[in-house]
Amino acid sequence: MSKWQKVNSTSNPRLTLSQCEASCWPPRPERFAELLTPIEAAQYLRLDETGNHTPQTTMRTLNYWRDRGDLRATKFARRVWYLKEELERFLQNKTKK
Repeated sequence: MSKWQKVNSTSNPRLTLSQCEASCWPPRPERFAELLTPIEAAQYLRLDETGNHTPQTTMRTLNYWRDRGDLRATKFARRVWYLKEELERFLQNKTKK
């Protein structure tokens, strides 16, 4: 079973693993670390609660904000990471607009 599969009473039992990886959110962390993966960053920003986003579409949204310069990310070990303080700054800027 994939680490991305979120099991709940509303999930479709016929959902294949590949479909689930694209559309199922992992469990939300109780406490977020200082350095977050893109999926954790999306959960921190509560994009998983909007009903509009899947993990796959969230990646496009985060990339869009990065490309515009609205959200800064750290890249190392061939992966993209987000600092919690950067996500806080992003939220503050969005709140001011």
